[in-house]
Amino acid sequence: MNETRGFNRFSKGLAIFVFVLLALCAWFYFLDGFSTETKIVDIPQGLGLSAIAEKLEGEGVIRKAEVLFLSAFLSGTHRKLKHGEYVFSAGEAPYTVHRKLRRGEVSLRKVTFPEGITLVQMAEILDSSQIVPREEFLALAENGEYSTKRLGVDVLSLEGFLFPDTYFFARDCSAEKVIEAMLGRFWEACATLGIERTESRIKEIATIASLIEKETAFPRERPLVSAVIRNRLRKGMKLEFDPTVIYALGEKFDGNIRKKDLSSLSPYNTYVVSGLPPGPIAAPGLDSIRAALEPADVDYLYFVANGGGRHFFSTNYGDHLNAVNRVLKKLK
Repeated sequence: MNETRGFNRFSKGLAIFVFVLLALCAWFYFLDGFSTETKIVDIPQGLGLSAIAEKLEGEGVIRKAEVLFLSAFLSGTHRKLKHGEYVFSAGEAPYTVHRKLRRGEVSLRKVTFPEGITLVQMAEILDSSQIVPREEFLALAENGEYSTKRLGVDVLSLEGFLFPDTYFFARDCSAEKVIEAMLGRFWEACATLGIERTESRIKEIATIASLIEKETAFPRERPLVSAVIRNRLRKGMKLEFDPTVIYALGEKFDGNIRKKDLSSLSPYNTYVVSGLPPGPIAAPGLDSIRAALEPADVDYLYFVANGGGRHFFSTNYGDHLNAVNRVLKKLK
């Protein structure tokens, strides 16, 4: 009799325990969370489980810090919660909060790099978006040894090889991860044009493409500008492209090119040096890379902006001067 009563008590106690356990699991896994609005929470690197749980309770993401603490500790993931910036939706269950932290599902920031952008301008965008500090990005992207190793050809930097596009990066992402993504996109773009990673002329192609990108924004003109580059190089003429002067001036450029600037000593100043500059001067888009590969079959040697965003192209210097005079009269 006593044994029967003892067994019944044990059974009731076990049933209550199982019920409570199931109720706790249901609450943790399925019931709505505490927050009534979307929350953005930053979990700093080095923050322990207890501090993370208390921070989430303080931010109103979870009701009790103990729930997250016990779940992470009992599941053995208390040392595997990842730092970063997280977005927690309104009413998000504690389980999904725990899962996000365990998987490192951090919030991503959208950044867009327009075609024709330089490394310095990229660095400023990344810095203002709190993705990578400006100097950290430039220290790696402008490192010639690192750039040469990544590209497989001798270059001064990664200028012109980080593809201009829209990306999504986590806050405080490493410079190397950003570069890896952008360089990967560059090779993907090249692959669509039949350019392999082993292409020995990749620096020449990227350099020509960058000049085209900076000279015209109109797709139909790009093969024409490419033809001018090809024709002038074949004749041993200096390119005399204004964007190379601007690039050579760097931060000294104030929006105007002066006569003295055209004679400034720089390997990038194509009014002074013959041939192509030592590397790209900006990040070319797909159309400019294509134009570098496929210049138009024309004899143009000169071009000048027509004042409306497009250009007049000429085969000889006399016609070029006439075009320049027409532009000057139009501007007056």
